[in-house]
Amino acid sequence: MSDFSPGARLCKILFGRATGCAYPDCSEPLIEEHRGHQSPNVEVAHIRAEKPGGARYDPNFTKANGKLNGEENLLLLCLKHHRWVDAHEESYPTEELLAWKARQVTESRGAGLSAKQLDQVVKAFTTPKAEAEAVSASSVGIVTKIENLKDVKPVNVDSVEFFPGVRISNVGAIDFAVDGVGFDLDLDGQLSAYLFPPAHRLHQPVRRLQPQSNSVWIADADDLRRLAKEMIKMARVPTRFRAFGDLGSGSRVHGPWVSSLHLPVWEGHVTQEWLDGFVDLAKQTRAQLGRDT
Repeated sequence: MSDFSPGARLCKILFGRATGCAYPDCSEPLIEEHRGHQSPNVEVAHIRAEKPGGARYDPNFTKANGKLNGEENLLLLCLKHHRWVDAHEESYPTEELLAWKARQVTESRGAGLSAKQLDQVVKAFTTPKAEAEAVSASSVGIVTKIENLKDVKPVNVDSVEFFPGVRISNVGAIDFAVDGVGFDLDLDGQLSAYLFPPAHRLHQPVRRLQPQSNSVWIADADDLRRLAKEMIKMARVPTRFRAFGDLGSGSRVHGPWVSSLHLPVWEGHVTQEWLDGFVDLAKQTRAQLGRDT
């Protein structure tokens, strides 16, 4: 799994010297434009692999000597052709890819990206882009938005246990690490964060997400129930919640707010109307106890 992310300077060099995918006769552009938006349509590929066992690995090309991630060992390929050249190493030797790179640079002279497009590329390849959402996940691989759980009807299964979870999706052009996930709880105007414990009951999720991939983290519903009881003792009732993910870049991504009715802490007969009334009762209780600050 790659942990390489090109910086702004390298992006400007690579994309400033190319107009399309380096694979011969590929017509895929570097940038796709859709409804006023621009998105990268290529990946930065290593000619010689980063690690032993990778396609065209050469021990002389290392991070230490600067050759591995140097511009001369990188070329731009569309997603499909990047997969091809790495999956079928014997059909795509180093010498051929070097010839592609030389042609890519020669053919692009005087016809590179515009300044605006280049800025878009640099931003895309230097900034992680993630999405978070609260989900329900089962032991048989079913994952759905947490608010849609009541509509899920598994087939050919007598009984399925669902767990509250967070799904983090990589919708950008570079990979990133996920250091932790959890739920933000809105306690009628006061925010509290519940960070999922490191142990997961179903599986160990992928800790580093490649572009266009996702992974699900699972929480223990019993822990959430205990937390909710402690909050209620303090006359604090969660009104809504949202998923969040802490990325390796130091940033946090938030999902959309969802009614706390969908948290697995209530009895099955609880309705939104009942919950709203419970929130009002808690607010009155806090006012009487002088805790509504």
